[in-house]
Amino acid sequence: MERNNKESKNLEYEDFLNLGVAVNNRGEVLLIRWVEPEVGKDGSVLTWAFPGSGQRLNETREECVKRGILAKTGYDVESIKQISLRSHPQFPVFIVYHLCRLVSPEQVAKPNKSHEVAEIRWVKLEEIKNLIKTDIDPKVSRELGLR
Repeated sequence: MERNNKESKNLEYEDFLNLGVAVNNRGEVLLIRWVEPEVGKDGSVLTWAFPGSGQRLNETREECVKRGILAKTGYDVESIKQISLRSHPQFPVFIVYHLCRLVSPEQVAKPNKSHEVAEIRWVKLEEIKNLIKTDIDPKVSRELGLR
């Protein structure tokens, strides 16, 4: 019984995500490229994305985004504030976007989701719209000063 309870607490909900908009001291944003791109209900393709993870029962949203970014990128971050909550218009997910700061400027761990993530990259703000081809949350765009 104890084991089942532990497993259920660690269950990640794939349709409720916490994603981090992490910015370094050069003004670049952390993005990941998926090994397997996702296709939205309108045919749009998600190849590049903000890193994060599915929400677990036993954690806060801030803990979730910290765990997800560390697992996928090896970077340790802290959520500064929640930017937006929304149902994504192209994918069947609910997303909480967090503005995050780096706890350390260097990776503190080896990413353990390399089977999911093909590339980790710090990108200049003007590159974001060239990489993320799906709908970018308007509040995230405003936070980053994207046009």
